[in-house]
Amino acid sequence: MQISPDSDFHPPSGPAPYTISGNNTSADLQSDYDNEIKEFHFHLYWFQTNTASHASAVKLRDRIIELVRQGFFQVVPLKNGVNTSPRGPHPIGSYEVWCAREDFARCYSWFVLNRGAHSILIHPLTREELADHSSRATWLGTPVPLDLSRLNTHLDHTPSQYPELGLGYNAPDSKN
Repeated sequence: MQISPDSDFHPPSGPAPYTISGNNTSADLQSDYDNEIKEFHFHLYWFQTNTASHASAVKLRDRIIELVRQGFFQVVPLKNGVNTSPRGPHPIGSYEVWCAREDFARCYSWFVLNRGAHSILIHPLTREELADHSSRATWLGTPVPLDLSRLNTHLDHTPSQYPELGLGYNAPDSKN
């Protein structure tokens, strides 16, 4: 069906395609809130033997730290420092930036605009570490093969980080 700018368009009659039917309960809604992912890691990668790549990664890290100081976003870079060699599942130079859901959009946007040639792994923090780094992960740039054999399938607790910030899994209960 072609629509010209001058024609009268009338959508098909009937229920909207997004009409919800069924027995959705407040318990279902509460379950969705309880299962919501509230914390993420952004892992920035560089080639540790490439001086320009390493310098670019450090420059981005320094900019992140400055933006945190200025209140642009509340993220935490470098919990484990800068990894100049493989560490955990990460096969090349990397560092992580922790981000709560409250600042996810701003952090993601910043990395989209500023990552340069670096690949960035973005993954949730849940009890399912292996799935978080594989089927639930997304990439900015070219994916880097990870050593997933080093990860747990299921953790006993949600890996909440930085409780002193009162964000993510440590935020006051809200439905926002």
